[in-house]
Amino acid sequence: MSGAPRPLIAFVGPSISRAEAGRLCPGLDLRPPIRRDDLYRERERGAWGFLIIDGVFMQEDAVSPREVVDVLDDGALVVGAASMGALRAADCWPAGARGVGLIYRLYRLGVLETDEEVAVAVGADGSDAAVSLPLVNVRYAASRAVRRRRLDRATARRIVSVAKAIYYPERTWRAVLGRVGPVPPGLADDCAQLDLKREDAVRALAYARQILRDPDTLASRHGRRRDVPFSRSEVTRERGYDATGGVDPERLRALLLDWLIGSGRLARHLPPASWPAEGAGTALDAFARSTWEALEQAHQLDTELMRLQAVERAVRAADEAGLAPRARDLRRARDEIATNHGVRSWGRLLASPHGRRFASQIASAQERLARAKHMRDAWFDSSPIPGGHDAPRPVKGAWQTMLSFLGRGRTRA
Repeated sequence: MSGAPRPLIAFVGPSISRAEAGRLCPGLDLRPPIRRDDLYRERERGAWGFLIIDGVFMQEDAVSPREVVDVLDDGALVVGAASMGALRAADCWPAGARGVGLIYRLYRLGVLETDEEVAVAVGADGSDAAVSLPLVNVRYAASRAVRRRRLDRATARRIVSVAKAIYYPERTWRAVLGRVGPVPPGLADDCAQLDLKREDAVRALAYARQILRDPDTLASRHGRRRDVPFSRSEVTRERGYDATGGVDPERLRALLLDWLIGSGRLARHLPPASWPAEGAGTALDAFARSTWEALEQAHQLDTELMRLQAVERAVRAADEAGLAPRARDLRRARDEIATNHGVRSWGRLLASPHGRRFASQIASAQERLARAKHMRDAWFDSSPIPGGHDAPRPVKGAWQTMLSFLGRGRTRA
């Protein structure tokens, strides 16, 4: 590609209007909410970076995690926030996706789990303006009212419970508070003025404006690694589910269980009291199989396998690039693992009976996650690798196309 690089493509609306997005970050290539195949198509046309804020929901196929991972694997920059972007950034951060804002963090931490947290209906006038209230805004407003002592916790929980029971296209503050009953004067107006999705969209646009100070460097770093078209995931998705991706199922089940236990992610799906003793032999093998089946039934197997494979590939890329974990990488990995295990600090985790019981898995997860975090940072750092030259950081082929562990994708975001 000759001449000036193409602008960063931003998929915007209804979290924030395209007109406002253009004012906050001039020079973006502003597009309507993202749909499936948009990343593939634009990447093949030479786009080097994407800012995903909003995406389609039930009316059309949403962009899949597989599509995001594929363009990341090809070298693209992907930043997500606020709505669909926060969801996909949380899904695909181990593969290099960047997330911005509180909603992204809440998905990463597992505080938010479902697509409906950010789902809204839009008007039929083509403006992509929201005409309903996202559940995450209800949670945010209720939590803020409690912190300011305008609501007690019981009433706040009732507000959230009522909002969850209303089908998302019909959810409004009038409908929610009308079912809750009397609330403090002025609370309804205060709640209506809070819009976390918009706030995160503004944060993402500020981040984009900051990184676009040197667009030429970004474009050169995130050029295409291949000239061939992408293989559309629909081709493989309709062939039936193959979670192993060619890997021996018994070995993959054991690897997945070790990662879930060590990283603490298993606590999201099964209470720690149900976990087996380390080195339990046959019992551990049986637990690996039952865990696999439980995740599959809960439609969570694809996500966990994707995270495992993304971390493994980041570790290999870090090893080939000669990147050892830094102190801050270890600290971030330890904090994340301790939080996943439900413990306030790394030291308390290691000293607990639970930490001693699974010490080897926890140590392994810490090392892998720290290496993955360093590699992830490397893709977004314009400085050369220590001891290297001034060219962009090489991946040297280690970051291969992710195994297709995603099965049939969700149609809502």
